[in-house]
Amino acid sequence: MSTVLISMALNKSVYLTSQKDIFSLSNSALQIMPSEFWNNVTYMGDALILIPLLSFICLINTRMWAAMFGAVPLAFSLSHLGKNFFAIPRPAAVLDHQNMTIIGDTLTAFTSFPSGHTITIFTAMSAIVFVGIKETTFSKQLKSGLLITFILIATLVGVSRVAVGAHWPADILIGAIIGIIAGLSGEYLSREYSMWWHSKNENRAYLGYFVLFFSFILLACVVSGKYPELVIIWTAIMVSALVGTYITLKALLKNES
Repeated sequence: MSTVLISMALNKSVYLTSQKDIFSLSNSALQIMPSEFWNNVTYMGDALILIPLLSFICLINTRMWAAMFGAVPLAFSLSHLGKNFFAIPRPAAVLDHQNMTIIGDTLTAFTSFPSGHTITIFTAMSAIVFVGIKETTFSKQLKSGLLITFILIATLVGVSRVAVGAHWPADILIGAIIGIIAGLSGEYLSREYSMWWHSKNENRAYLGYFVLFFSFILLACVVSGKYPELVIIWTAIMVSALVGTYITLKALLKNES
């Protein structure tokens, strides 16, 4: 599948021709859900929002949290290399805006392949799942349920990129594949090279400061108008603020005692 998609992407005209009809059909059909829904869901693929939103993970299993960050180098590299190398135009750059639904910003750059938001969400979800399967003591049924839940969340975010008019369907497929591979790399790095995150785990106050940092940065972006005031964004701010404050206070009180 990935080989076929990459081969198609090497020829822009072939790639676009193969995607236009399925994009138009999907983009139209997905509007069965309100625009507010898709606008909130799609922002879960933004790393600056997803990281604070998932900060509670470090309370459950620190290696899951570490695996997410360990996956970043490969995910970031493949995303940017792919976008720059293939230079596929976004749907809004080649289609009549009257014949498609655009939610949020109108993206017209030649950076469609692969989908960065899809890579981000699949990277995070995969890293969490791969660590969870190996380390948690949950029953097989619960593990299966969590696996399905995370896959559905990641898929929904990927699909949202078509719903908001930002990506072609094939961009989503290759983005998911890259994200899963990156998630595997994060699990491996957090398992085989644990010193880089164990030191932070031993001094929990630093972890708390780190989580709070993301909360403040995201809040500043909302106040400055760089991000819209969406439910998902305010939720991410509140989650990271609560988690960061809890970890920091608990660590400081422990040190004092």
